[in-house]
Amino acid sequence: MITLRQPADLTWEVVEAVAYDHARLEIDEPLLVRVEQGRADFLHLIDQGVPCYGVTTGLGALANTDLTDAERADLPHNMLRARAAAIGPPLPKPVARATLVIRLVNFLSGLDGVSADLCRFVAARLNDDCTPWIPGQGHGIAADVTANCHAFQTFIGEGFIFGPDNHRQPAAEALAARGVEPYRLGVKEGLALLSGVTTAPAYALDAYRCLERQLRLATMVAAVSMEGLAAPKDAVDPALAAVSAEPGVGVMIAVLQRWLAGSRIEAVKFQAPVSYRVTPQVHGAMFDALQQLRQRIERGLVSFTDNPLMVRNGSIQGGRLLSVGLFHNQHLVNQVEQVALALAHVGCLSERRLHRLLNPTITGLPPQLAARPGLDAGLVVAHKASLGLAAHLRLLAQPISLATGDSSGGQEDYMALTLPAIARLYDMADLVTSMLAYELLAGLTALDQRGGCPGDGVEAVRAYVRQVIPPLEQDRSPGPDVEQLRQMLDSSAFRAVLDIFG
Repeated sequence: MITLRQPADLTWEVVEAVAYDHARLEIDEPLLVRVEQGRADFLHLIDQGVPCYGVTTGLGALANTDLTDAERADLPHNMLRARAAAIGPPLPKPVARATLVIRLVNFLSGLDGVSADLCRFVAARLNDDCTPWIPGQGHGIAADVTANCHAFQTFIGEGFIFGPDNHRQPAAEALAARGVEPYRLGVKEGLALLSGVTTAPAYALDAYRCLERQLRLATMVAAVSMEGLAAPKDAVDPALAAVSAEPGVGVMIAVLQRWLAGSRIEAVKFQAPVSYRVTPQVHGAMFDALQQLRQRIERGLVSFTDNPLMVRNGSIQGGRLLSVGLFHNQHLVNQVEQVALALAHVGCLSERRLHRLLNPTITGLPPQLAARPGLDAGLVVAHKASLGLAAHLRLLAQPISLATGDSSGGQEDYMALTLPAIARLYDMADLVTSMLAYELLAGLTALDQRGGCPGDGVEAVRAYVRQVIPPLEQDRSPGPDVEQLRQMLDSSAFRAVLDIFG
């Protein structure tokens, strides 16, 4: 059980525990008292006739439309219906769970004007695993609003959740099965659920977990290629860590050293191609970009991101409502774009290392790694496949966030496009994984042809793969081998090898 005693208690580790491990969550009662005080302060402002966006008015281009008392009562529920526009397969379930817990902690600041009952309801839905089904496509330039709408309309019995066997289940049916009445939203609570930065950091955290593992895979594959090429190990000498000012370079050198430890393969050339010598720098830049992404996410977990912002000034009478842009997380999307660029470089470097492995003047091995040159083509077509993937990868690396548009009659005319920017990271990761599989196939083939004793980690990878995929002693279709490698890279057995050396 995790107890939240203050908003700052929401750490990366807490989000992971709740989102991925289904840890139960409770809220310390004094914190809920603080929330109720914020609720009282907000209602006092409304009673005094202070106008409030999304409470006394419409939303977006309709912000200048004043609402009647009856319309104000209907608005919280209605706004959670009109904006659920996304389609397609859902975001990962842990992303939806993280969305709920991040929104909850925003409420616990007492600055959102929601009730303690809403906070308790959020915690209860996390604890009984009533996890929203948030479609993954169609979020566009609506910031987090569309995702939040899909997530939190489930509280009022609208939309869908992850039901039995993770199939889509109507939220009304899921609440009834749990003996829970749909939540009756009070003034401001619909807007509080709809706005704010929630799904973006949750999604970015999931992407970080995916890409952190992929960087470990890429570095393992690079080590295999280094041994297959019989590259000099100068570029991964530990002495370089003290020379480079970039933290990631030292980290990558240390990782490569673990894979290569115990190697007795002698270098074929005095100097390796640049693509081999700069592996610590290119992979190190990816490592640093991911660390910076994590820092941005951690800051966002405990930041107030709603609009409007209630400034209390220590007394009810001194409170104010400010119309602000805290929902616009430019820092997060900028770092996502940086990660995309760094990931593209990791993939493109893999293609270059693969090409060098096919060059007999560099490796001293048969051309194209053909077992019977002339009769056999070797792995030249594997490289052609990697070139095609690299072309697609470069297109995906373009900064999506600069494609922001103008909507809502000009009222909402600059949005961060964070969710689409994050979504394409998964597409890029899939391409890079395939490119790494092609490179690994060539690296192991080169290693087989070269003989000798590679590093302990590299030998462990070869032994694991050769249990399933035999050496290339004559031409065969490389596609099935690459598909088999992709499956193996995702296996728990391979993760164990990665954990030892990577």
